[in-house]
Amino acid sequence: MLIVVSGPDRVGKSTLIDQMTSKLGDKCMVFHHSAPDGIGQDIFAEYRKNIQHFLLCESAKYAIFDRGWPCTYLLEQHRRRNAGHFEEMVDLEHWVHNKLKGQVVHVGRLRPWHWSAPHHMTELREMFKDQSDWYIRDEYVARMEEHKVYTQQLLDFYEDITMFPNIQLTDNIPGEAVIPLCKQALGTLQ
Repeated sequence: MLIVVSGPDRVGKSTLIDQMTSKLGDKCMVFHHSAPDGIGQDIFAEYRKNIQHFLLCESAKYAIFDRGWPCTYLLEQHRRRNAGHFEEMVDLEHWVHNKLKGQVVHVGRLRPWHWSAPHHMTELREMFKDQSDWYIRDEYVARMEEHKVYTQQLLDFYEDITMFPNIQLTDNIPGEAVIPLCKQALGTLQ
């Protein structure tokens, strides 16, 4: 099973994944993704490479993507002002479906802005120690807007675009409880 964890910045994705991996142990591989590097054959090449690696590992029964193709697709639209590479993303989902026989679940880590805001403020104060208050405020407001837009687009992605089931986590559910929810989401399709 591949579990793709997505969500805006500073909502607890990494904490959730750490909890999940502590439950799964050696049966799990985790792949951390960031913005595309611009070098790959296509914008989603890194995901294909990681899935191939997962399939070659006989001991791993689960793979977890810390940020996956929904993040690339949506953040490309927001941060780089492009179309998000929609057709390539659809091709990737078909490829993933064939490789993993549909054993994929999206997990959306969704929190309200007020939950993430203090984490952003701490990070901004550390990143921009020498900047004025108005500069930090502007960065804060930009992140606030991105959080709002990204959350709505991710919900739209789950509803209208992806071929895989999803789980939307808005509360403090522990990571070990997510695995049965993923299995349940896949079970409803069979």
